[in-house]
Amino acid sequence: MGSGESPDCIDIASGCGVSVLRTECEVACELCPDVVEWCCAPSWSNYLAYGTYELNEATSVRNGAIQIAYLEHGDANEGVALKSLDSFPCAGVYDVAWGPPVSSTADSAYDCNGPLLAVARADGSMQLCCIGQQINSVASLSLVDESILTHVTWVASDATCLAAVGQNGHAHLVKICDDGTLEILMQWEAHALETWCVEASTSNPHLIITGADDGFMRGWDVREPPDATPIFTNRRSHQAGVTALAFDPLNEQQFASGSYDERVRVFDLRDAARTPIIESAQLGDGAYHLAWHPRWAGILAVAGMRSGLPLLQVDASPENPQLHECTRYAANASEGQHGSLAYGVSWQSTSASDGLWFAASASFYDKSVHVWSVQNAVGEKDGLGQPVQVG
Repeated sequence: MGSGESPDCIDIASGCGVSVLRTECEVACELCPDVVEWCCAPSWSNYLAYGTYELNEATSVRNGAIQIAYLEHGDANEGVALKSLDSFPCAGVYDVAWGPPVSSTADSAYDCNGPLLAVARADGSMQLCCIGQQINSVASLSLVDESILTHVTWVASDATCLAAVGQNGHAHLVKICDDGTLEILMQWEAHALETWCVEASTSNPHLIITGADDGFMRGWDVREPPDATPIFTNRRSHQAGVTALAFDPLNEQQFASGSYDERVRVFDLRDAARTPIIESAQLGDGAYHLAWHPRWAGILAVAGMRSGLPLLQVDASPENPQLHECTRYAANASEGQHGSLAYGVSWQSTSASDGLWFAASASFYDKSVHVWSVQNAVGEKDGLGQPVQVG
């Protein structure tokens, strides 16, 4: 679908500097997509990974696949298109996380000149893949017995380490060995109930944060032994399970949380056990996934399940801090349409043109992935709110 054919082109208020929200292209999936992530490695920003999942209720078997696509740019009339590159069937994908590019060496057990992709699977295992024109599985490791590995992230202090959490409440620290295999460094009980998210701090490279169905948010120092108490526990901020965590790339002391209580909250890392700095109004359904814009200060995209994909803005003025909604992609989508169960959202790491950025979203019920654009009417801003040059 070219940009001129989009039915979702709407003009909105420019209170947060956004002028147009528009569908650019879409792809149909064989199974239900539940996560989508653009690669942020240099020269790989047009590569998109998404995962699919489907439960066969008759057999209780969970099926799925890892999908890799490339965003092709046509001329002004053709717009953009997602070109499928490869698909890797597996036991159902709950999360994916792009890692750093690696170079193959003579003593390496695998040949990989592209970025790595870590995958959290429904059979409780972590899978590591090398991405190029094809998906090459490098290694896999079972972490959770008879349960789901729900989320995975790369640890900031070590490019060869990953953290993951599972439906059984346990957290896992995993290392990529020199021979390409995966090794468990540490496992511990992080929560008493299903744990849905784990995120790594960039300002404190040994810190990871977990969130779970118990409504608790906990911080962990990965240098400590598995029986160590958490650095902090936030017990009171969320009224339901914590579903998503995301550190702000333009403000390393801030991170956001999403919850089944339908709100998004922003916390100061230095005081994370206390109340949030700001929180949103109720969005209409759970805030299942969060994605900070890589260059627009304080802009946060939300995969809002049955409430579409809201775009929020942080207004951190000391007198009246707010987290308000700018607009919403796929708002009021009925069942069977894109956004009727939005589980994934991601920003491309570089702009398509001056002021134009692409986002991708995964919608479960209609088995589709959309790429949509947002136009910035007031120019790029850095983490201090100052204009920056694009291109």
